[in-house]
Amino acid sequence: MSFHFAYLKFPLFASACLFFSLAAHAGVTNPDISVIGQMRTFITDDSSDINHDRAQMSFDETELVFDAALNPFARGTFVFAVADEAIEVEEGFLTLNKGLPDGFGLKFGKYRVGFGKLNSVHPHAYPFPERFNVLAAYLPGEESFNEVGGQVSYRIPFPGDVSSTISADILQGNSFHPDEDESRPAVLGRWSNFFMLGEESSIELGVSGTNGVNNVAANTTSTIMGVDAKAKLRFSPQRVLVLQGEALTLDREDATVDEESGAVSTSHVRPIGGYLFADYSIKKRYNIGARMERYQRPDADKAWDQSFGVFAGLALMEETTLFRVNWDHFSPDAEDAVNTFTLQVIFSMGPHKPHQF
Repeated sequence: MSFHFAYLKFPLFASACLFFSLAAHAGVTNPDISVIGQMRTFITDDSSDINHDRAQMSFDETELVFDAALNPFARGTFVFAVADEAIEVEEGFLTLNKGLPDGFGLKFGKYRVGFGKLNSVHPHAYPFPERFNVLAAYLPGEESFNEVGGQVSYRIPFPGDVSSTISADILQGNSFHPDEDESRPAVLGRWSNFFMLGEESSIELGVSGTNGVNNVAANTTSTIMGVDAKAKLRFSPQRVLVLQGEALTLDREDATVDEESGAVSTSHVRPIGGYLFADYSIKKRYNIGARMERYQRPDADKAWDQSFGVFAGLALMEETTLFRVNWDHFSPDAEDAVNTFTLQVIFSMGPHKPHQF
């Protein structure tokens, strides 16, 4: 018996070594996986809503996030959105920040483009439930400015506590003309500058611009420009104030066809608008804030719409579970104001947390 046991010891040991070797190798290549769920209960007095003045519940889209370092030079990220019994790739991109000439970075795939500070951030990371109306009105895309394309970025080597980065994107451009199948490329550029204010506070200033074809047949274009600022003021390890704002201009060229002659004429719509919010974190787990926006509608009349709201949040023990309440007062031009109260619950499994903004 001892002979047979000794005879079996080597293959058992070899099998164990092979198993743990494969497991260790898989741990290097397998991605971090996270699941983020979002639920809302809300009530609105909007008369156009058939359920106005009654509480409504909504289980918003669930996000599946896969993220991993592919090698010392590249990183891959996939974000899948699951909603209404369907799943789609919201983002899937490759980034290279090492192995290139110093200061350069590359990004390829489908991603929320870096126009301003809010568009590239997923809504679950906002301190309030919805993005601003002015972004939805001016930027292309249904839920965000999200495109297939490539980006090259360069960090300008400034001395001291200053970080300045310029980036340029070549995009597929379909979000500018979603009802047309023919593609026309779009472009986007951004210049962001980060400064330290003392030892712990900071401010970031940015300029963004994008241009794309909104009508393939008429070859008309839309151009959006924006300036943004974000200040993070740290008064203590437990108290942090974030101030953020953005101003945008839209220059949309519209085509009109004369029914009798068939001649095509163009006109321009040039509205302006912006938003501002303040978010104050207390003891890391609590935050309160206020938000406002004012903008012209992107039509010929350019009527002014505006909204104001307040919000508060609680991180239960830590950031895997967030509770948020929000009241929003929306005042369309020459129309009745609409009030909406929302209770939002966000919960996460995995390393990608629905962190406080």
